[in-house]
Amino acid sequence: MSSADDNLRALAQAQGVYLDFFDLHGVRHEASPDTLRALLKALGTDADSPAMVSEALAARSAQAGMGEIIAFAGDPIHVPVARTCDWALMDEAGAVVSEGRATGAVDLPRLGVGYYTLHLNGASDSETFVMVRPHRAPELATQSRADRCWGTTGALYGLRSASNGGLGNYADLGAVAATFGRAGAQFLGVNPLHALGWAMDEIISPYSPSHRGMFNIDHIAVESGLGPSPEADLIDYSSFRERHRAALEAQFKTRDTAAFAAWCKTCSDETRQFAEFEAISETHGHDFRTWPAALQTPGAEARKAAGKRAEFHLWLQYLADTQIDAAQAQATQSGMALGLYLDLAVGPRPDGAEVWMNADTIAKGVTIGAPPDHLSPEGQSWALAAHAPGPLARARYAPLRSMLRRLMAKCGVLRIDHALGLLRSFWLPDDGSPGGYITQPLDSLLAVITIEAHRAGCLVVGEDLGLVPDGFRKAMNDAGLYSYAVWQFEANHLGEILPADTLPPYSLACFGTHDTPTLSGFWHGTDVEWWQRVGWLSSGDRAARHSHRAKQRASLRDVCAIPSTARIGEIADTIHRGLAQSPAALVSMQMDDVFGELEAQNLPGTINEHPNWRRRLSVPIEAMEQSSALRHISDVMRATRGASPHKEDTDHPEEEPA
Repeated sequence: MSSADDNLRALAQAQGVYLDFFDLHGVRHEASPDTLRALLKALGTDADSPAMVSEALAARSAQAGMGEIIAFAGDPIHVPVARTCDWALMDEAGAVVSEGRATGAVDLPRLGVGYYTLHLNGASDSETFVMVRPHRAPELATQSRADRCWGTTGALYGLRSASNGGLGNYADLGAVAATFGRAGAQFLGVNPLHALGWAMDEIISPYSPSHRGMFNIDHIAVESGLGPSPEADLIDYSSFRERHRAALEAQFKTRDTAAFAAWCKTCSDETRQFAEFEAISETHGHDFRTWPAALQTPGAEARKAAGKRAEFHLWLQYLADTQIDAAQAQATQSGMALGLYLDLAVGPRPDGAEVWMNADTIAKGVTIGAPPDHLSPEGQSWALAAHAPGPLARARYAPLRSMLRRLMAKCGVLRIDHALGLLRSFWLPDDGSPGGYITQPLDSLLAVITIEAHRAGCLVVGEDLGLVPDGFRKAMNDAGLYSYAVWQFEANHLGEILPADTLPPYSLACFGTHDTPTLSGFWHGTDVEWWQRVGWLSSGDRAARHSHRAKQRASLRDVCAIPSTARIGEIADTIHRGLAQSPAALVSMQMDDVFGELEAQNLPGTINEHPNWRRRLSVPIEAMEQSSALRHISDVMRATRGASPHKEDTDHPEEEPA
C-alpha cells in the first residue's frame, strides 16, 4: 500500500469513516479508496488528490478548542481553561445564568436539564455548547403505575371506517386508541406521521418523508367525511388524494379563522418555512434542487414566491397538529397510560423540505442504506439524506432538537427507527462506489434525545436490529432508551428461536413488525415466497429458506409447547401469551396479528415489486370493540400484564396482582 493510500486511510479514520466492517455472515469488507474519498467529501473534506489529503491532515492536526460539553444534571462541571479569562454562562433564551473570572478552570454551578452556552473572554474569545442531560430518559415506571404493559401497533393508512374515504385518518387514530385503551392496552403505535409533500404524488411510504418534523396531511379528517372505505384490499392513493384534497380546499374557504390565528401565534419559523416550501412546490415541482437558484434556500425570495398559498399549507399543519393532539387526548382518556407511540424515520428524502431547510448540515453526495441483514438479503438503499456529524454539531443539533421536540409533544412513546444510526450509519455514495460506515457522535445524540424526552415526559425505544456493535445496547439502555426485541429474530447459533423468557427486560418486545411477515405469514413462509417472486432466491435457495423456517417453527413449538395439531389461531394465542409472560417491560401485538391478517405491510428492499404500504385491515374500526379477536387478546394480556401494578402502588384494591 502506498504512502498516499496510508494518508487517505489516516484522514478517513480521523474523520470517523470506518476502514472496514463485518457483514451478517462475518465476512470482512474493506473500504476502497473510492469509497473513502466519496465519504470524506460527504463529510465536507475534499480528498481527490494526495496533496488535498495532506492538507486536510495538517489542518485537522492544527484544530483545537472545545466544541461541546456534556454533563449530567446536578453534577459539578469543571472546565479547564488555558489562561485567565472572564466567563459567562447563558441559557437557551440568552439570559445569563452565571458569570465570573477564572484562572486555570471554570467551575460552573450545578445545572438543570437543558442547553447552555459558555462564553470565554480573554486573549481569544470562544464559546462552548453545554448540554446538561438527565441520567436517564423517562421510564415506564415513572410515566405509569406499571412496571410492564402491553399495547398494539398498526398501519394508520390501512384503517377502514365509515367516513375516511379510503385512508385511515387522525380521527380514526383517536377512535382506535380509545377502543384498545378500554381493552387494557397502554399504547397504540402507528407508522411515521411525517409529511410526505403535497407535490410528491408518487410517494406513499411513511419512511420516505419530505420533513420528519412536520405532519402528513393525507391523514387529516375532513369535516364532511369522504364516505366509507372501499371494499378493495389495497389502497388507491391517487384516487383518494384527488377527493381528499378537493375536500380540504373547500374546507379552507370556511375555516375557523380565530382558532387558526391563535395557533399561528405559537407555531415555529420552521413550520412557516415548510408551508412556503409546499406552496413553491406546487409551481416548481417536488424536487427543490430543480427550482430557480433564488428559491433553492429559504429566505425572502422563497417567501415571496410562496405568496398567500403558504397560508393554506400552514393551515393544513394546524389541522394535522390539532387532530393528533385530539387523538392523544382520546387515548389517555380511555385509560392508556402512554397513549400514542410514534415512529421517527431514519432520514428525509434528498428532494424534500427537511433538506431544503437544513442544507448546511446535510451530507452531500450520499444517501443512507444498510448492508445485507435479516430484513433484506440484498442489502438496502433507502434513498434518504443524512445529516453530517460535524456540521450538525456546529449547528448545535438544532434540526434534531426541534424535530424531537415536535414529535415528543404528541405522544407517550417515540420509536427511533434504525437506532444503530446513533452510533454509525451506512452511507451509499451517489457515484456508485461501495457503501461504508460513518461514525456518529453517540454521546451527543443521546444527550439531545434524553433532554428532549425528559422535557416531554416521553419514553424512547431504539430499534436496534441488524448488525449491532458490541456495547451499543448497553450504552442505549444506560441512557434510558428501551431496546426493540423482535422475537422471531431472537435465535441461537443454530437458528432456533429462543424462549420468551430470554427476551431483554429493558425492551419493547414483539413477534413481528411492519417489515416482517405477519405471525400467520411467518408460520406459512409467505415472506420466502415473496423473496423468490421478486427474484432474490433461486428454487434451491427457496427450499433452504423453507427448511430454515421449519426449524424455526419446530423451535417455537418446543419453547411454547405448541401441539403439532394446533391451528394458526391457537398458535397465535400461544405466542402472544409467551410475549405477555416475558420479562420485557413493554410488549406489542401487531394489529394485523390481532385480527388474523396473512400478508405483510412491507417487504424491505422493494418499491413496486410488492404492494408496500397499501394493505387495508380487514376489520373496520367501528367493529373492533365488539370483535371476539380484540376481546380475546385483551383477556390474554390482562391475565399477565394488564393487571400488573407498579411495586410502589400495590395498595390499589381494584388492581389484581400478577
